[in-house]
Amino acid sequence: MRSGRTPYRCVARAAAVLLLASAAISPQDGRAEQVQSGDLVLTVQGSLAPQRLPRRRPVPAVAGISAQLKTTDDKPVPRVRQIEVAFGAAAVLSGVGLPACPRARLRNASTSDALHRCGGALVGRGHLPLEIHLPGQLPLHRDPRLLVFNGRGSDGGRVLWVHAFTAQPPVSFVLSFHVHRVAGSPGTSLTATVPRTIARWARIRGFAIRLGSSYRRLDRPHGFLLASCPVPRPFTGGFFPVARTTFGFAGGRHLGESIVGNCKVAR
Repeated sequence: MRSGRTPYRCVARAAAVLLLASAAISPQDGRAEQVQSGDLVLTVQGSLAPQRLPRRRPVPAVAGISAQLKTTDDKPVPRVRQIEVAFGAAAVLSGVGLPACPRARLRNASTSDALHRCGGALVGRGHLPLEIHLPGQLPLHRDPRLLVFNGRGSDGGRVLWVHAFTAQPPVSFVLSFHVHRVAGSPGTSLTATVPRTIARWARIRGFAIRLGSSYRRLDRPHGFLLASCPVPRPFTGGFFPVARTTFGFAGGRHLGESIVGNCKVAR
């Protein structure tokens, strides 16, 4: 047996991924936006860092996004069947030259297992508030840690594997966020369908995530998420849509809201 230096791990080391290296960011750094439909309330918040960015040339950045679901009468939130995060023109997902983690490596993995197996493909961290329903028991509120890994689907398309783990009760699962271009826009959309095997026992009550990584490619700085400050001249700063988060629920109901951020043009 070899010493563990598999080709994948060697490539991961060579990529020199420095998660969130350029700037610390919290999803709560931006202004909160709220929307309500009937008894269901969605609150979203987030921003991009750094705030000072080139006008046109995208550079490595970090996006912090959070979404919280609640009901006005404290009843359980509806079952989430789909989650979409659509980034505006200011942020583009790249990841060129970044290792891709095979999904099989994350099966039944704890957080430490996932990091050991796929650390070179890590592009984000966060948590996923859940209400867990088990037969004969009162609902359990848990907040599994999330790790986000760069990956490829069975068709070769770009995918982000969002790995969730909590020890009590032991829960480990992976959500597949497929990467698409937003129609009529240079922006990028991440869309995941929550499997019925998860939706049967877990009610998703939102998420909080920091997405972005810095690494070197061809001896030059590169990033999984690239951002610019797309304000027209002569303005040197302004507001722009960071992302729009939309939840789809059992029964066909949808609820979404946009996050607005601000930036300054780097000189």
